Amino acid sequence: MYKTKLRTARLEKFHEIGAVNVKIRTLVGGEDGAFASTLHEIIVGKGGSTAMHRHDWEHQLVIEGGRGYLETIEDKVKLAPGDVVLVGAGEDHRFVQTGKEPLRFLVVTPL
Repeated sequence: MYKTKLRTARLEKFHEIGAVNVKIRTLVGGEDGAFASTLHEIIVGKGGSTAMHRHDWEHQLVIEGGRGYLETIEDKVKLAPGDVVLVGAGEDHRFVQTGKEPLRFLVVTPL
């Protein structure tokens, strides 16, 4: 078993090439005893975005706060607190912050 507090986990710059004003904190990962998946909090600050990218795996996310959209090749999906999203394996996507508050979400990905 492992337990932590959301706000005590270390917040770091998100080092993805092309990301603008994005931070990440690892909440649960391999170093905490997880074998299959990791849980991160992503914070996209004012005017920020991740780069358009894709993964070989799907990932699930829950929007905690702020506003923004998830952009794919075909669509832009608005994001707001309480939204739950599945991004499919191989799906090109990026997250863009809009509004006054940072876009904050929890995301589950494989280790």
